[in-house]
Amino acid sequence: MAGGAATAGGAATAGGAATAGGATAGGTVFDGGVPTWRQGLAKWQWVELPGTSLSSLAVVDPNDSSMMVRPAGRIDAWNGLSANRDTSEVYLACAGGHGDWMGNEVYAIDLSLDVPRWRMLRGPTPGNFISTNVAYYADGRPSSTHLYYALHFVRARGRIFKMSSGSVWGDGNGNNNKVDAFSLANNDYDPMGTYADVPGMGGAISRPYAYDPNTDDAYTFAAGQFRKWTASTAAWSNVAARPSYANDDIVGESPSAVDPTRQRVLFTRNAYRTTQRQGLLLTFAGSLTDAQLGGPAAAQANRGQNGMQYLPGEDVFLSKTPTAGEVVRINPDTFESTLQATSGAEPPSAVNGVYTRWLDLPRLKGFAYLPSHAANFWFLASE
Repeated sequence: MAGGAATAGGAATAGGAATAGGATAGGTVFDGGVPTWRQGLAKWQWVELPGTSLSSLAVVDPNDSSMMVRPAGRIDAWNGLSANRDTSEVYLACAGGHGDWMGNEVYAIDLSLDVPRWRMLRGPTPGNFISTNVAYYADGRPSSTHLYYALHFVRARGRIFKMSSGSVWGDGNGNNNKVDAFSLANNDYDPMGTYADVPGMGGAISRPYAYDPNTDDAYTFAAGQFRKWTASTAAWSNVAARPSYANDDIVGESPSAVDPTRQRVLFTRNAYRTTQRQGLLLTFAGSLTDAQLGGPAAAQANRGQNGMQYLPGEDVFLSKTPTAGEVVRINPDTFESTLQATSGAEPPSAVNGVYTRWLDLPRLKGFAYLPSHAANFWFLASE
């Protein structure tokens, strides 16, 4: 719907405005029990959510409590989001890092509301406690960092987890394997050392994390091993060793997602097989094999910094590239990759990657996407 705009109770389509409960051209609609902005959307239709840009919410400057600022590094500095799949609430925590932003504050936005708006859950550590190139500030709270794929909400624990730090506030060379969590009930970070570090090191910069949507378990690669974090115990276990031809950068920047149906994880970028358009397939049982990407969108599927989710109802991986509204469908058996046709005005291109700014929200029947700090949320209906 190029040029269309959302209206109260519906969304504009190519032919005009859709009303709540009405049909739209080009697909089915999903109405009832959802916010007004979600009603009337056709399947695979994009819609923008006005007023949801994080740039609209100021935060206190840690070095000058009298000053409010709107640092773009909260999102644009290689950062991602996490979401409660049961409530459609989205979170951002401890995001910034390097020389982009020192704040470790925490934000939330409830996309199930008719008029969703960002709110701050906890402000940043004061500047007199902040130093550079450290895992924790002097008040015991984690240092701001580039998140990449590391932010993860665990529903049973009611916590926003940061699974590691990719580039903490400072000169850009500080990264660590510290697992930290922010408790929604306590409105504060758990004490440092509460959770076991990711074993080994192996570079936390741009490390992938694939999250099981059913269990909230996480799969990653660190220090020569593909590893699993079990959400119920917060314990790490080894799943498989890296191939003999590779080093610890084998899946750096790789999009990844869990396929619960087949009990395996797809990493779409093997850094040693990029010219062959190969990824890696890791089973829960511990086997590791090549995943040969094919089809007309194999190059887009194989690139780094994409966001990726598995959609059970379609039995497909959906990989969001940084380019405008471009979404790639990946067949979970053949890895054939094709572009998903969409309708509506497209979102702007992402700033510094997508990572976990592409979120499957089952109750809303679609995907939330935040391209940048300056942009609003966009939503792509999946049914």
